[in-house]
Amino acid sequence: MLADCRVRFSQRSVFDDDHELTPDVANFGTLDEIWRFVLSKGVRLPPGLPANVLVKLIAESPKAQEIASQVALKNMRSLDQIGIFCLTERKDSERMWTEYAGAGKGFVMGFSSAHVGFGLLSSPGKLGKVSYSDEPFGTYLGILENEGVAPLFRKRMKCALELEWRSIRMLHRLEANGGNIFLSPFDPASVSEIIIRVDCAVESDLRQLVATDARYRHVEVETQDDETG
Repeated sequence: MLADCRVRFSQRSVFDDDHELTPDVANFGTLDEIWRFVLSKGVRLPPGLPANVLVKLIAESPKAQEIASQVALKNMRSLDQIGIFCLTERKDSERMWTEYAGAGKGFVMGFSSAHVGFGLLSSPGKLGKVSYSDEPFGTYLGILENEGVAPLFRKRMKCALELEWRSIRMLHRLEANGGNIFLSPFDPASVSEIIIRVDCAVESDLRQLVATDARYRHVEVETQDDETG
C-alpha cells in the first residue's frame, strides 16, 4: 500500500454492518411524494385500481410503506456502484486498534488534509464528516428526489466513538485491481505520520521504507503506548 501509493475503496458488501451505506428511513414517502413518484415514473396500476386508491394505500399502510421501502433500497443500484474510504480523527482508540488494525499488529497512516495532494483521495467524489444518530433519515422518496448524499454520511450511535470521515467515489473512477478490488492513488507527500504499537508485525518494513524511500523521508514512525484511548 505505502510502496505503491494506493489505498482501497470498499463496496458496501465488504462491510460487516448490513446497514452500511443503506440509510434507515422512516417510511417510503409522504402522500405528496408518493403522488409525484407515481406520476413521474408512470407506475403501472393493477387493472381497475385508480391511482388515488393506490397512493392512499401506500401512504396510510405501515406494512405497504415498509415493503416499498425495503424493495426500493435493495434495488438502489447506485449504492453498489460506489466505493468508500474511511478515515478517523482518532488515533488512540483501543477499540479501533483492535477492530481495524489487527489488535495492534497493523499500523495507522495519518494524512494532512490541508496538503494539496490529499485531494487525490476525494476527487472526483465527495469527502464529508460522518454524523451519528439512531433516528431514521426522512423518507426514501425524499432522498431520491433530492439526490442527496447526506444519508451516506450517517451511522448509528454505537459507532460514534470512531469520529469518522468518508470519501465516497464511483467505482468506475477508481482503479480496478482484480477480485472486485478498487484502488485510488494517494500523494505520499500528503502522508503526515505512521503510527504503530509494540506488537506491530511490519515495524521493520515501515522503518526501512521511510529511511530509504525519498517520498516518505518527511514521515516519522511513531510508537504509541497501547494503554492510551
